[in-house]
Amino acid sequence: MAKTLTEVLEDFEFKLIERGDKRVIRCPLHEDDNDPSFTIYPNETYFCFGCKAWGDAVKFLVDWKGMTEQEALEYVGVDYKSPRKEKNRVIKLKNTIGTWKFLGQAVEAYHENLKNTQGAINYLYSRGLTDETINKYKIGYTDGYILKLKFAEEYSMGVETGLINKDGYEILSHRITIPNLLDRGEADFITGRTVVNNKLKYVNTRGSKPIHGFFEIRHSPVVFLAEGQFDMLMLRQWGWPAAVMAGSHMTKQNQLLLESKQIVIIPDNDTVGMGVATTLKNRFENATILDYSDYGAKDISEFAQMDDAKEIFTYLVKEQVPWSMSLSKAILARWLAPLASDLYSV
Repeated sequence: MAKTLTEVLEDFEFKLIERGDKRVIRCPLHEDDNDPSFTIYPNETYFCFGCKAWGDAVKFLVDWKGMTEQEALEYVGVDYKSPRKEKNRVIKLKNTIGTWKFLGQAVEAYHENLKNTQGAINYLYSRGLTDETINKYKIGYTDGYILKLKFAEEYSMGVETGLINKDGYEILSHRITIPNLLDRGEADFITGRTVVNNKLKYVNTRGSKPIHGFFEIRHSPVVFLAEGQFDMLMLRQWGWPAAVMAGSHMTKQNQLLLESKQIVIIPDNDTVGMGVATTLKNRFENATILDYSDYGAKDISEFAQMDDAKEIFTYLVKEQVPWSMSLSKAILARWLAPLASDLYSV
């Protein structure tokens, strides 16, 4: 059985002080922690109110001892096999409706776990996300002990969808999870962003990669295509109909979904990001690349840390996307709220 955070701390002879249902120690991750601020919660996660470090037994070993994720997992006693990217391979999943429901249940489990993991919530706050956004888009977190697959059919579906490997290890362990939501609490895709500096920054569940976030805005005549999921979430939070087309490769189905839309591409400001944006623009006659490079931000998540970022972004859209000014008031009000409030203010 895997070691808990408490057991790992005891291995290294930390003296735990009881405080109600929690325990504290002087934080080993920053200096001068005279009033112990490293707090261990009943679910065996930690959060430091001094340096804001957070995680579980594995992340503690990565952050404090400098172990790799694999070394930390082996120390606590978890069998581990590194998840690998599927290159140029589309895996067709069986029983699509059942799969969507199954993934939706995993999304709920990860989201509930996030709400009980103070460090994960604070991490999302540090990225600029609000409680409303976190809850609406069912952002989650898994430490690798969340899925409770009791039956062989569930276990088989977990392997098929890429949530677990054949040894039962959760592929999205120690990752913030961002699902592609459908109707009725279903999901067809989950992206996991590492919090332990895994060499694979993002890992996805299996299946044909969708335009992440498209389902909710499928009736919008305009789509803002962002580079990454956190960029999309920030744009959504600001009121824009954003989705993610990670990379320039897309299926024929995804291309058909976008061909009838006006597209505003929001690139990362680096060589790769601009290359992807240019490829997409050349593919769609109705596409515009939004240029925010003068502000020195690598991506929208970084841009969002600026003062008045939301207002500046609205200004850039008005300046660089001239056709947006001719959209009807109803379309603006429904799909581009920031422009509606600007153009029709009295």
